[in-house]
Amino acid sequence: MGRKILFFTSAVIFIAAVSACTKGNDTDTAPDFSFVPKAGNTLFVANEGTWNNGNGTLSVYDTMTGTVENDVFFRANGFKLGDTPQSMTLYDGTLWITVNSSNIIFAVDPVTFKEKGRITGTLSPRYIHFVSDDKAYVTQMSSGDILVVNPQTYSVTGKIETGAASTEQMVQCGSDVMVNCWSSQKEILKIDTGRDEVTGRLEVGIQPAAIQLDKDGMLWVLNDGSNAWPDNPAGSETPSLKVVDPETFTVERSFLFDEGSSINGVMTMNAAKDSLFFLNDGVWAMSIYDQALPAEPLFKVDGAMALFDMTVSPENSEIYVSDALDYQQNGIVCRYSMDGELRGTFTAGINPGSFCWY
Repeated sequence: MGRKILFFTSAVIFIAAVSACTKGNDTDTAPDFSFVPKAGNTLFVANEGTWNNGNGTLSVYDTMTGTVENDVFFRANGFKLGDTPQSMTLYDGTLWITVNSSNIIFAVDPVTFKEKGRITGTLSPRYIHFVSDDKAYVTQMSSGDILVVNPQTYSVTGKIETGAASTEQMVQCGSDVMVNCWSSQKEILKIDTGRDEVTGRLEVGIQPAAIQLDKDGMLWVLNDGSNAWPDNPAGSETPSLKVVDPETFTVERSFLFDEGSSINGVMTMNAAKDSLFFLNDGVWAMSIYDQALPAEPLFKVDGAMALFDMTVSPENSEIYVSDALDYQQNGIVCRYSMDGELRGTFTAGINPGSFCWY
């Protein structure tokens, strides 16, 4: 079961698992770890665990030494991270982790892994985006409403009614935030951050699963076409890649994948924001100036069972790809050069599904 399908199930069968996040260790001293995370050479991995079992974990990897520490949140705090960690964001020295089915967002110290605070009152939180030091948006899977929160007080201060069934990723375009509406939907939304309201909506294709903003300010939208779920109420179509001009809020370019492409909704960019990467039975890459999709992958991931997520190092452009294996055991993360040379692997937790660089 892939990551996107896993979360559709959690949206249909809504179960709150906040009990998995019972407060435990209140001491100020974290347990001994083999290394101290340092900016520039640390990769955080949020492992989703198996849905409804409350066994999500946090791993941390030292890219300089190849050392990994697993389940660091539990070891530092004495209680579990919860049910299905979805995404991570590092902002102003704090690691924010949204835990989807537990309906909670943790603020975590990226060095000691200790909890600094938590935001509750959400409905299957997916992503958190910081508009300013005292305002952030939270998208939700079980509600189209985007929550407005104050990260300094860990409180919900308002909401943006979108009219969508659910909301997903967010990117900042000037004073606007762009949001993709994924599950059984077709739109991206434009939100005015001054008024906290939707000011535009654009249909881009069936199930826009991921969005990225390039160096020229153009918005890239990856539509999975619901290729893994032909009975989708929104319909089914060939996966596509669209380029949207945020200023005119129109589709400027459109790319159509081959029939049968295994688009799982994973798309990322390099640090320069001039190259795009996505998973499609291998790792694919293209320049933001290409006029056609690549004819072949950048490289195949030999022996992979279930490609799950991907990230590109902002320091040296190495590509990290997670393999969920059978979705029940601890997954692995493989580190590759740009030409596909395998430079190392490490074992993370069950379903390693989100990356964040320190």
